[in-house]
Amino acid sequence: MARLLDIILDLVMVAVVARTLAIAFQRFFRGVHSPHTAASPRQEANHKTVEGETVRDPVCGIFVSTELAHRLEWHGKTFYFCSEECRQKFRKSGAAKNSA
Repeated sequence: MARLLDIILDLVMVAVVARTLAIAFQRFFRGVHSPHTAASPRQEANHKTVEGETVRDPVCGIFVSTELAHRLEWHGKTFYFCSEECRQKFRKSGAAKNSA
């Protein structure tokens, strides 16, 4: 029984040391920050607030901000798409002609 407890304690210690080393390597090599540390100015610059209206892509149905969307002007009407691929599909299918 004592031998079994020794083995369990050894496994727990190995797990704790392995986890500590993994965290240290992540922070050192990848620059991973814990959730409690402040973000660097570079990271804060990547998080921009998008304002504006949200519309549905007529091809795939995904909602997209009008500020970020790919646009297509057709007969005075603006269509908004989540990607260039959806915009091209819309153009090629002739749906733009039927939607006017």
